[in-house]
Amino acid sequence: EDFPNAWRQYYKPLHIGRVVIVPKWETYEPREGEIIIRMDPGMAFGTGEHETTKMCLDLLGEIDVSGKTVIDVGTGSGILGIASILSDAKSAYMCDIDSTAIDTAKENARLNNVSDRCEIERADLLEKSKEPADVVFANITADILIRLSKDIGRFLKDDGTIILSGIIHARLDEVKSAYENCGFKFVRHVREGEWNALEFKK
Repeated sequence: EDFPNAWRQYYKPLHIGRVVIVPKWETYEPREGEIIIRMDPGMAFGTGEHETTKMCLDLLGEIDVSGKTVIDVGTGSGILGIASILSDAKSAYMCDIDSTAIDTAKENARLNNVSDRCEIERADLLEKSKEPADVVFANITADILIRLSKDIGRFLKDDGTIILSGIIHARLDEVKSAYENCGFKFVRHVREGEWNALEFKK
């Protein structure tokens, strides 16, 4: 019954490429070149430990987001949007259908001093998004990714990048086909455990 506090003893600094996710209650001395994200995930998804989040952070490390705009659909704890800002993105629009996630993402943006470059709101997918972005992250389920494939192009600039995650092996071909059928160019596929992530270009 004390889950919100009891789990903290098991959550330690986590290294994913150049990104180090540090619980806000832990002391950590950063090394040169590291991107430090202070987190209090609360009850929202996205501590960085799940394979789907790790793959998104790995793919973020492979692309240049400097000066670019980012959308993080299904933001959870806000980790991908915040990591983008700390990687020198210009701004991040972060949305989730869950109000707890939105409160958590706002708190984590404040912890990392990036609130002024983030717009965080409760929304069903991209229904409230106003401007197309250079990069769109969507770490959600295969069914919702397929639903998103028909609309995501309106929210992506020409030559923009899409990073999708949360795809189990059995749904991989289905998700990949949905985006290719909408005209997106497949770039790469990464896999960790029973999960898959895909990168596309417009």
